[in-house]
This record gives sequence, C-alpha cells and structure tokens, in this order.
Amino acid sequence: MKKFVPFALIIMVLTLIYVRVTAFRPRMVELTIGATTIEVDIADTIGKQRQGLSGRTSMPEDQGMYFPMGPPDFYSFWMKDMHFPLDIIWIRAGKVVDISKNVPYPLEGNPPASVHPKEPADAVLEVNAGFVEKRGVKTGDKIQFDK
Repeated sequence: MKKFVPFALIIMVLTLIYVRVTAFRPRMVELTIGATTIEVDIADTIGKQRQGLSGRTSMPEDQGMYFPMGPPDFYSFWMKDMHFPLDIIWIRAGKVVDISKNVPYPLEGNPPASVHPKEPADAVLEVNAGFVEKRGVKTGDKIQFDK
C-alpha cells in the first residue's frame, strides 16, 4: 500500500499537467463560410472560450476562432485584452444570422467594447476586421466544416 500512494500521486500530477497543457492547445480545422475556406481554432473548452483571442498581437488573414455555444441565445462577446479589431460573425444552425463589423480593441484607459447579435446565435466566428468586406460574407451564408 505504501508503494501505491507515491505512484498514484505521480499519475495524478501527470494527469493534471496534461489537462492544463491540452486545454489551450489550438485545434485547427478548415471551415467554409460562403465561398471562402479558412482555418479556425475551435474554442471547445471553457478555458479556450474565456481566453479567446485575448492577448494575441495578431492573427493570420486566413484564420479565425470558432466558438460553439449552447442553445441559441443573445450571447455577448467583449474585447478584453485584445490588440487588434475583429469582425464577429454570429451563427445559428450553420447559417450566418448577424455580423458585427470592425469591433475595435480597447485603447489604453478605455473599457473594452462588448457586442451581441440581433438574433439568437449558437456559435460565433471571430476573424480579422475587414474579412467580411473582403470575402463578401453576408447574412444567410452557410457555415460548413470541411472533412
């Protein structure tokens, strides 16, 4: 029994380290929105959803972050600790239901912007500001994950 306790503690510590490391690891997949395909990081854990793109200084033009949410609702997103503006695409049942264009990052001393959709959404796609204009994304466009 005495030999089992240290072994169990080691296993528990290693498991905790594994969970902490993998909780924020990007899970990149291809997503098609309208006629455009991009790579997205799926924010599929509570930790990744809380962190979002906060703290990053930039994001490649052909990438985004996808947030699968719960049942359709008027979820609110804010720009806390952001360093670049975003287009926020609100999605329900695989279709764009609203778009928040060019949401600004907070300037020093100002509170972060907060946005929410005009219609309930069950997912959110964050992309660089200007993406929606450049790629012609519009309400009603379908979202599809490529296999």
